[in-house]
Amino acid sequence: MIVYTVQTLDAYYNMREKGYLSGEERFIWEEFKDPYKWMMSQMEKRIPGYTSGTYPIWVWRRRVNRNESALLPKGTKGVILTLEIPDEQLLWSDFETWHSVLSSYPVTDSEDEWEEFLKDEENFPVEDTWERIFDFELLRSIDDYWGKLDEEWIQGVTPRITMDMVKKVTRFIAKGTKL
Repeated sequence: MIVYTVQTLDAYYNMREKGYLSGEERFIWEEFKDPYKWMMSQMEKRIPGYTSGTYPIWVWRRRVNRNESALLPKGTKGVILTLEIPDEQLLWSDFETWHSVLSSYPVTDSEDEWEEFLKDEENFPVEDTWERIFDFELLRSIDDYWGKLDEEWIQGVTPRITMDMVKKVTRFIAKGTKL
């Protein structure tokens, strides 16, 4: 499958040197480390041959616009890599609901379920709802609650990108806002 990822120019140079790119814990904000570990546990369950403890690399189904504001901090030299990755090495999720995981909130399927969470946050099985970020049929069926599932914002993770997966490299300087 053809996918896209955004990386710093330094990361790309490092990839060319080593022959591959994998995620690194040092680039993850402290408050997101637990959600990333949860995602890694999902990768272990869903991606054949995944090496436990390997941090994810984020990819997109859609062609990335280099002028999007949240790609990299303003002025950063970056690359958009066009990649061909086998489908079985990708785990897709919804960008919008992933933010519930990042915030340690449940991915509820109704207003009633949200109210149930609010009534008893300590005992609500929040993590049990997180796998819904992978269930696009469910998310489409509850679009009145979450808003219409935006196919443009389906994101993926993969454990490693090798140089033979790279089909095109587009260099740019980030024009977005300062992060």
